[in-house]
Amino acid sequence: MSKLFVQKYTIPNEKCEKSIALLTDIHYVNQKEQKVLLQILEVLKKMEYDYLCISGDFLDTSEVKEDFLLSYVESLAKLSKVIIGIGNHELTNSRKKAIYSFPQSFYQRLRKIKNVKVLDNETYVDGSIRFIGVTLPLDYYYRYHENLSYFIRYMNLKYPTPYEDKYNILLCHTPLPFQKKEVFTKVPFLENISLILTGHFHGGLTPRCLYPVLKGRGLIGPFRKIFPKHAYGIFKRNSSYVIVSSGVTKISQVQKIAFLDSCFAKEITSIHLTKKK
Repeated sequence: MSKLFVQKYTIPNEKCEKSIALLTDIHYVNQKEQKVLLQILEVLKKMEYDYLCISGDFLDTSEVKEDFLLSYVESLAKLSKVIIGIGNHELTNSRKKAIYSFPQSFYQRLRKIKNVKVLDNETYVDGSIRFIGVTLPLDYYYRYHENLSYFIRYMNLKYPTPYEDKYNILLCHTPLPFQKKEVFTKVPFLENISLILTGHFHGGLTPRCLYPVLKGRGLIGPFRKIFPKHAYGIFKRNSSYVIVSSGVTKISQVQKIAFLDSCFAKEITSIHLTKKK
């Protein structure tokens, strides 16, 4: 059995009392991940939450050959509404070539499942909450390696004005831009974003026993960045809380050192939005 842990956060606000379960970086390839996903399903069945959010890298590549994920998402959707964002791995068609494609057929099938919302630069409003799923371009990740200026230009082009009402939750796969305070001054859209749900850093490949010591610092991050900040945990920028889940998969099957993935605990994130201060 894989090691699982539930990381809990409480976020104060003035607009709603809701609970969210967050998964990220599942990196599904084939049946080898199925046991872990079924184990996660059993844990989720025992939790109380209103929404399940998946903030990117549900897939490891854009080639989906099995129906397991569809039936799995159907099971998740029986427990709560499921909100799915897009990460960088859903966009890549080849790990060796700069040829990319979006797995439209798979996500079109996901969209047909009751209680499931796929947010590809789209929004979903449910009562007092608005979910916004930002899909960052492939160039942002693979050509410009998460350049901050690129992010600012893209966000201002795609989202020129902020949303003025609701409790706004942003699903954005990478937390890196939100580490910089200048992003919140140069991207007006972020002014009314209360909560940002991310992953991408795989916990910085940090054993969980070191979390209290390193306090969010990872050992290695995306694009082989050494000792990245905020590789897991929670931090605040302006009025926005940013949650970085360490994710389900730390080292994908397609990597030569995939056997080391079992050394890392897999995270389910539990977030309680409360009006109590």
